[in-house]
Amino acid sequence: MTSTAPNRGRLYGRNVLEGTFRAAPDEDLFIGELLVAVDEVTDRRYLFRIVDVTYGTEHREPGWAERVAGTLLSDDDRGETGLHPLHEQERRTYRIAECRCLGYLAPPEPGSGRVRSVFRKPKSLPSQFSAVVAPTSEDFAFLAERMGDLPVGSLRSGESVVDFTVGIPGSSLATHIGIFATTGMGKSNLMQVLAAGVMKANGRYALLVIDPHGEYRTALGRHPWAPESLRVYANRSLPGTSALKISLAELIVDDLRTAYDWSRPQEEALYELERFYGTEGLAWLADFARLDELPAFREIELSGRVALSTLQVVHRRARRIVDLRCVATDPGLSVGGRIVDDLLAGKVVLLDVSGLGSTEEVLVASFMARRVIETWQSAYLDDPDRHARMPVVSVALEEAQRVLGGNKDRESNVFPRLAREGRKFGVGLCAITQQPKLLDDELLSQFNTFFILGLADEKDRNMLRGSAKQDISAQGAEIQTLMPGECLIVNLAAPFAVPAHVYLYSDLVGSTPPPPAARPVAQANVSALVD
Repeated sequence: MTSTAPNRGRLYGRNVLEGTFRAAPDEDLFIGELLVAVDEVTDRRYLFRIVDVTYGTEHREPGWAERVAGTLLSDDDRGETGLHPLHEQERRTYRIAECRCLGYLAPPEPGSGRVRSVFRKPKSLPSQFSAVVAPTSEDFAFLAERMGDLPVGSLRSGESVVDFTVGIPGSSLATHIGIFATTGMGKSNLMQVLAAGVMKANGRYALLVIDPHGEYRTALGRHPWAPESLRVYANRSLPGTSALKISLAELIVDDLRTAYDWSRPQEEALYELERFYGTEGLAWLADFARLDELPAFREIELSGRVALSTLQVVHRRARRIVDLRCVATDPGLSVGGRIVDDLLAGKVVLLDVSGLGSTEEVLVASFMARRVIETWQSAYLDDPDRHARMPVVSVALEEAQRVLGGNKDRESNVFPRLAREGRKFGVGLCAITQQPKLLDDELLSQFNTFFILGLADEKDRNMLRGSAKQDISAQGAEIQTLMPGECLIVNLAAPFAVPAHVYLYSDLVGSTPPPPAARPVAQANVSALVD
C-alpha cells in the first residue's frame, strides 16, 4: 500500500500515543488536521491528529531565532528588506507538528476474506522517519459503518471539509446527548439538523423539543417532511400550531418542586394542601388560588399547621400557575396524551413555550418528560413486545444546567432520573447548554454523546474532558479555536472524537426531496401502542 501522495513531513518522535513530525518552514499546518504516517516496513497507515504547531530550527546557538527576527525587523524599519537573507532557510528552519495517534489501518491478512484494511487502536510505533501524507478516502472507509443513521455533517480536517458524511446512530438518542457551545457557535442549527434526521427516520426515532425562544417553529416547518413528521404545540396563538394546554389534574407536586425553588416549610405546605383537598394531581391548586381569606383558611381548615407567611408564598405561586395560558382546570383539555401519541408515532414534537417564564417553562418540560418516561417504562415492564415496537425517544432541553445542576433535588426532579434510568427504557435526554461546568458531574458522566462546538471557558472544556467517553485531553486548543458550525462528535460508535463541519440547516432543507407518497410505518399498529 505504497503512498503516492506528496509528503507533508517526516515523523521522528515521540511514543505510541503521541507523534512529532517535521515539515517545511512554509508547510501550512492546522490544529485538528488529520494526517497519515505511512509505514513502508509494515504497510500500515497510522492516523494522526495535529494538536499543536510550533517553530523549529537546526541552529543551536542560544537566542539565534530571536536575534534573526530582530535583525530583519531593523532592516524593515530602514526599508532595506533583503539586506540579510537567510541562507539554507528550508534546511535550518522548519515547523513541528505535535500529534496524537488515533490508530492505524492494517492491511487485511491473507486468507481472511477481508477487502478493506482493519482499523486498530495504537499499540505500536510506525517506523521512524515515516513519510507523513494527507489521508485518502480509503483511510476513512472504516468509519462509514460507524457513523450511524442520523447524519449531521461532513468530516473536517483542520480548515478543510472532507467529502465524507458523519453522524451518530439513532440508538444514541437513548444514551443521552449533550450539545455544548457558547452563543453564536451553532447550537440551534445543530439541533435543527438532528430534528431533520429524526423526521426522515421513518418512525424509528422520536424527538420532543422544548423551545423557550420560539426559534425552531418556522425553520422546522420548512422541512419537506414536516407535514407528516412534525407536530407543533404552542403556548401562544400561532398559525399552524395546536394549543398547548396542560391540565392541573395531570400535574403533581414533584413538577412544582422541579420548576420552583421551595424551602422545606413551603414543601411541607404543598403536601399539607394536597392532603386537605384530596383531588387528583394538582386540581386543588385552582380552588386554593381563589381563596381570599388565607388567615381564616389557615386557622380553620389547616388547624394552624402552616405558617401564614409560608402559605402566602404558595398562594402567590398558585395564582400565577392557574393564570398561565397553557394551564387548564378542565382535565379534558390537556394535550399530554396527544403529545405522547405523536411521539409513539415517531414524530418530532415541538413545544413552543415562548412567552412563559423560565420556571413555568421547566414546569411544562418536567410534566412532559415525566409522561414520556412513565409511558416507555410501563411498556418495558408490562409488555416487552409493545416496548420493542416503540421508537427511541429523546427529550431536548435548552439551558439544561437549570435542572441538571449539582444543587438540584434529585428526589423530585425527573431529569436526573431520566439521565440515570432512561436508557434502559429507550428514553434519552438531549441537554443543551453554554455552561457545562454548571452540570452535575455524576449526571454528565451518564451522557454517551457530546457535540462540542466552540467553548472559550477553560473550566467548561475541563469539565467535558473529564466526562467524555473518548480521550479529548489534548484537544483543548482545538475546541477553543473552533469556528461556528465546526464541532467535535464524541460517540462510542466511533473509535475517536470525530471532527465535523455541521450541515447548514437551510442548505439541508433545499436539498431534501419530499417523502414518498406512501411512507411505510416502522411500528406495527401504532394505535395499539397507546393506552
